[in-house]
Amino acid sequence: MQGLNDGDRTSLAALYDAYAERLFDYCVSMTGEYKTAVEIVHDTFIDAWRRAPRMRDQMRLGSWLYAAARRRCLQRGRARQLHWEAGPDFADALPADCAEDAGARPEPPPVAELAALLERSLARLDAADQELLLLSVRHGLRPADIGAALGLSARRAAARTRRARSLLHAAYEAEQALYARRCPGAGRAGEAAATGGAHAAVAERPAAARRHGGRSRRAGGVLTARRSSRSSAAVASRAHSDGDGRAHHGNCPACRRRRRVEVGALLVHAPSPVLPAALRHRVMHTATDPELAGYRTDIAARGGALTPDGMPSQPDVPSPYTRRWLFAGGGMAGALVTALVAALLIGPGLPPSTISWPPFRTHPQPAVTPDRQNNEQPHTSGQSGGRPPLAQAPAAPGVPAVPSPQPTDTGTYRPAPTPSPTSPVSPSPTPTTPETPPSPGIPTVVPAKVELYGTKTAQVRLTAENGPVVWNSVSSSDRISVSPAQGSLEQGDSIDLTVTLHTTFLNPPGEGTVTFLVDEGPSRKLDVVWGFYLI
Repeated sequence: MQGLNDGDRTSLAALYDAYAERLFDYCVSMTGEYKTAVEIVHDTFIDAWRRAPRMRDQMRLGSWLYAAARRRCLQRGRARQLHWEAGPDFADALPADCAEDAGARPEPPPVAELAALLERSLARLDAADQELLLLSVRHGLRPADIGAALGLSARRAAARTRRARSLLHAAYEAEQALYARRCPGAGRAGEAAATGGAHAAVAERPAAARRHGGRSRRAGGVLTARRSSRSSAAVASRAHSDGDGRAHHGNCPACRRRRRVEVGALLVHAPSPVLPAALRHRVMHTATDPELAGYRTDIAARGGALTPDGMPSQPDVPSPYTRRWLFAGGGMAGALVTALVAALLIGPGLPPSTISWPPFRTHPQPAVTPDRQNNEQPHTSGQSGGRPPLAQAPAAPGVPAVPSPQPTDTGTYRPAPTPSPTSPVSPSPTPTTPETPPSPGIPTVVPAKVELYGTKTAQVRLTAENGPVVWNSVSSSDRISVSPAQGSLEQGDSIDLTVTLHTTFLNPPGEGTVTFLVDEGPSRKLDVVWGFYLI
């Protein structure tokens, strides 16, 4: 680390010799492409030449290199499954004591079979568990180093590694059982077990069966032997195909050799890719050539930001600041959801609002008169509660008395006309037939239902049928308004109306009704349904 900080080429060369092959193997396993792995290893060492001395714990240099290589692997796109090629190195995973007889040379299982066992066992695990097994088993990193490379704590990395190893062993046992069911020696073992069972069944027939006739004894013996043979074959088949296949593995040499191979040994002895020899010269040239300073800066910039500890940040692990904002945002989202649920639960039980604005529900009301306040009782002096009659002045001699005016329902007093004695009585006018007013029309609203999901306005058409219409709109909710709110239409005319939903900060789903009233005739209703709106 001191040599990298001082720009010593010898330190960079020593670092390359110590980690180049391991990083190349890791990148090939993660990406599955040799050319991409070469580029990643080259950029990792150039980045370490510039930024590795910035980390706080300088004893984690290996973890820094793995973290930098991992970030570039994820940026290039990692493979769905860890990549290995079949090779003779798989034979090294076989223990030395798997010979069938003493002094015999052990015959390892086929290499293709061992490679398929490893690939199928790893395919049962997800990508995160596969990577943990790659780092802990094949590359031998401790949980603290794995946690530093992946951006996790040492305790969490250790727990995840133990879980991944247990899952791998369970998957390996399942694959061994599948191979045991397809083993060619299973049929021969089943036949041998069935024959032995038949002989045992014939030998153990009860003595009572021997007292019968010869034919009956022969028939009973054959029947018993057949039944015993079928039952023994079934027992042998179940013993061969059970979870661990112990009965068959103990008798089959191929299955016995296969089960002695540990899955961890397969993972360690999987073939390693060959590191190109020219890569070392390329790394040293890029790191020390003064004309490539801009290229080195670009490589370091593609490596992403560093954590507060100086480690390369991982794209699949949030930073401490991001986790803090996620925690705060989660609290705000929880409070918002709680308020929404409370509004949905309490909202239907609230009483309707007594305030309506705009005032679309106003209708002419009957005038309140004094006579109506007094229950419209006649103005007679003999009845209680009525208005006392007006006092009449005495009439002069020779002047006819004029009756006093009587109050009307409207509270105004009008004198009765006095006929003049000299004016002739005009004949009553001839009654005329009044003009028939036009029949009122019927309003029609199309469509009859409006759904406001993701929008706050909608268009409807109001049409007058069978005559003219003078209409007025009344809304059942203050969140709904219609523009224009009132008007008149001739027969057959139409008008396009705009239905608008007024929202506040938090608006739960709901529904309302807009009623189109006319002076005479039936009214029409428009159903309005809206969804949840945040603002």
